[in-house]
Amino acid sequence: MTKEIQELIEEAIKLVLDAQKIVIFTGTGLSTDSGMSGTTGSSISTSKESSFPTFVGNPTTRRKSWQTWNMFRMIELAQPNPAHYAITELYTMGKLDCVITQNVDGLHQKAGVPDEKVIELHGSLRRVKCVNCDRRYPIIEVAKRLGDGEEGSICSECGGLLKAATVSFGEPPPTAEIEEAEQHARNCDLFMLLGSSLMVYPAAYMPIYAKEAGAKLIIINVGAASMDESADVLIDMDVGKVLLRIIEGVKNKLA
Repeated sequence: MTKEIQELIEEAIKLVLDAQKIVIFTGTGLSTDSGMSGTTGSSISTSKESSFPTFVGNPTTRRKSWQTWNMFRMIELAQPNPAHYAITELYTMGKLDCVITQNVDGLHQKAGVPDEKVIELHGSLRRVKCVNCDRRYPIIEVAKRLGDGEEGSICSECGGLLKAATVSFGEPPPTAEIEEAEQHARNCDLFMLLGSSLMVYPAAYMPIYAKEAGAKLIIINVGAASMDESADVLIDMDVGKVLLRIIEGVKNKLA
């Protein structure tokens, strides 16, 4: 790493050490090393081919969605990468307030961050939901039923259609999760934006809320993000490599 990058890492280490309530915001760039770049972030949410109206109104689309065995298996087999575990270290230190994520892969939870500490703005591919009563089922349970020959997937509670519990094109963002994320963003003292270019709203408002409330802002991302000019520390590099150095530096200072 260059001297300039090392100096930025040292600045980030100091900000993490000084912080008491850290909010981590993650996007697609965090899960790329876990092989999940095609099923994370806004790519799930903004595809018109898998839009909510099309899913509900087109039996062929529903059958294709229900039969995506490879995606179900990939979600179950995917493992966290070092960046996910680095974030879990912040939780272990008692500094992590919450993770706000655009990703739908559940890898933060697999890495050891409690489910109640993760706010999934675009939903999760670990679960399916009934479009009628909103009951949730583990996706592997439904995948097994389909694999055993069930041609359609309906709710055992009300008979409604089941779809992946992600925010599809044409669906409104989850109000409760957006409001919870905003509350945490406005009450943190350090906001760390990792692996997102902030192209999707209302998720992209979160670092704005944090800065408005006086929080420091660290951005680690390959390429530009819309909040770059507001960052206290801006590092244009692979998230995993940089985050590991930051967390290691923090642990050394606390030792």
